[in-house]
Amino acid sequence: MKWTGSFSALSIIIVLALFIVVDHRFAGQGSLIQLLIIVFIVLLVWWIGKKYDEVQYKYIQLKKEKEKIEERQSKSNQKIKHYECLFNSLDGAIFSYDVLNDQVYYSKGIEQLFGYTNENFNRNPNVWKEIIHPEDAERVNRDDEQLLAGHSSNVEFRIIHPDFDEKWVIRMAVPIKNQDGSLMKINGQIIDITERKQLENELKQMAYFDDLTDLPNRKLLDRHIEKALARSKRHNHNFILMFIDLDDFKLVNDTMGHEAGDLLLKEVVKRLNENIREEDLISRIGGDEFIIVFEDTSMEEIEAIAQRIIDFVSLPYMINEKEAKVSVSIGVSMYPNDGEDKETLIEHADKAMYFAKNNGKNSYKIYDPELDELVFKKAGLLESWMNTIQKSKLFNS
Repeated sequence: MKWTGSFSALSIIIVLALFIVVDHRFAGQGSLIQLLIIVFIVLLVWWIGKKYDEVQYKYIQLKKEKEKIEERQSKSNQKIKHYECLFNSLDGAIFSYDVLNDQVYYSKGIEQLFGYTNENFNRNPNVWKEIIHPEDAERVNRDDEQLLAGHSSNVEFRIIHPDFDEKWVIRMAVPIKNQDGSLMKINGQIIDITERKQLENELKQMAYFDDLTDLPNRKLLDRHIEKALARSKRHNHNFILMFIDLDDFKLVNDTMGHEAGDLLLKEVVKRLNENIREEDLISRIGGDEFIIVFEDTSMEEIEAIAQRIIDFVSLPYMINEKEAKVSVSIGVSMYPNDGEDKETLIEHADKAMYFAKNNGKNSYKIYDPELDELVFKKAGLLESWMNTIQKSKLFNS
């Protein structure tokens, strides 16, 4: 028989009390009846005590279990708060898309990233798709298809933010599958990369564009010519280079100062752009020299463009309230007639330009093989560039 401390003491007191009562009540009667009553009382008290012990034991166990559950619940709540804090403190927005139930959960960062409240996203989880830049929408759709097919993906795209105009973001997402391979969820993160994109554009501008005129520099021109040549060979159409040199530009620099010379160059570039087609590329290769690249153009049209450039560029300029004048000398070479590689075409356009410069200036010359027999004074910048191209060709071969 199992007795608890508290109940055992109570039981003894109850038995003694009952014994006294019975002894007094049945005094003088047979001892057998007293004994039977006492035995009955003892058994009754024992049974009650046993039941009490069982109930009290279960109560204590339940209390301990409740305390353990409350402790585990407290720890779980702390973990949930910790994860929520971590979830909402990560850069950008975290999302989880329940594919089976077509529900999306976003972290708080979605509000700052896209400029819409959680209420907006609760009403329309795909509201962010409505503000994707039109030029990037197709790319995001292809990425969505890849995710739904069960493949991880990264995609960069622009959004039209309601407060900050255009933003660049990157979405990194991972599909989650169940045991039978079916897609269950898509978890991912969306991060603002606007500053990175701006820096990339600035570095690209520095690497491939001229600081003064914002025209493509020699490095970008070199790449463009290679691609244009590849297209011309693939589609069997011509490709034309126009080499332009400003006559008497040094005189403007010497008499009016370098600041005036810079202003003059900018004005010259404006006139050049006004006289070529939108698809043509013009590059400043250094100093007062430019190269224009034409694709799939007739020589008759090139001659007309060259004459327009001569007529417009040679008109007077007002620089700092003073008149300045320059003229241009132009040389032209064509693929494949005048060469089948970049170096040869540039060299032949250069020779044609120097023929025009040495024969009265302010004129153009189409390359002719007879020019190879003539000797012209080369400009340092072009000669340096040609040497660089040759060295690069040898290095890559």
